[in-house]
Amino acid sequence: MSEPLPTSPPAVAAGAVARADAALGAAAVRDWLGARRLAFNRELSLAPGLDFAFAAESIAEPTQWRLQHDRHTLIVHLDGAMRRLDTRIEGAGRLRLPPAAGDLWLIPAGRQYRGEALGGDIAYAEFNIDPARFGPCRDAAAGLGARMKHRDPFVHGLAARLAGLSGAGDELAAMLREALGQALGLHLLREYAAGAAAHAAPPPQLAPIQRRRIEDYIRAHLEQPASDRPIRLAALAQIAGLSVHRLLIAFRAAFGASPIQYVLGERLRRVCLRLRESDQDIATIAVEAGFASHSHLSVAFKKRYGVSPREYRAGAG
Repeated sequence: MSEPLPTSPPAVAAGAVARADAALGAAAVRDWLGARRLAFNRELSLAPGLDFAFAAESIAEPTQWRLQHDRHTLIVHLDGAMRRLDTRIEGAGRLRLPPAAGDLWLIPAGRQYRGEALGGDIAYAEFNIDPARFGPCRDAAAGLGARMKHRDPFVHGLAARLAGLSGAGDELAAMLREALGQALGLHLLREYAAGAAAHAAPPPQLAPIQRRRIEDYIRAHLEQPASDRPIRLAALAQIAGLSVHRLLIAFRAAFGASPIQYVLGERLRRVCLRLRESDQDIATIAVEAGFASHSHLSVAFKKRYGVSPREYRAGAG
């Protein structure tokens, strides 16, 4: 049995318990029977047609869930004990086993799901995927196969990472969330879609003019505070005339790095220049270069160069 990843939600102030009509997002059309006990809920849109939510809930009283809508739903159990879980997915049968950390349930679009649970406090992640709008899943014409209590370490780690990033407001965290959403889509396409691999399109490539336009766009935005003009994968994809998940493939082939790695490298190079040529305080340099804080810059800087920004400045003086 795998250990739960460190994804416990932050403390919620007394009286600030979240209440909602649906389990995770109003669009889920979930029929929750009885009083809700949702203690924490954070929702994000990762891409057009792909929504993520991270929640903690008490199931100390018997809890029943029902779900059926036109989107695929992927639920990943992250933490907490259940004494009993009885789940049914239309066309896939019934399972009476509680989850371990990392177990997932995949409910294909249009299928009915029913669950009955009893236990303690649990934390879980949920992805809602619109097959008509989310790029990778539009390629899976045969649809996704149902899963119950399925082990997938990649999805487990990805869900936990997104949970940890759900409260971060900086530009690089936003780009990483987008990239992780696309990675999930490609993983589902490869591992869970019937016959999708046999019809995969050839790897996309960037023409020289597309590459120049992307470089110009990134350079122009790096010269502005990240809070004013954040760089988004969707914008880069639009410039290249590709979907986001195909841009990620083509970008790595063209630049030898992911967009996030490339932007981070460019921002760190600009930080080095500012550290050498100005006496501006490091916290200001960090924020103006697109980092969330001085400490955020210090972690990234030391990982790349082996020294802190302060040590780099002292050595360059």
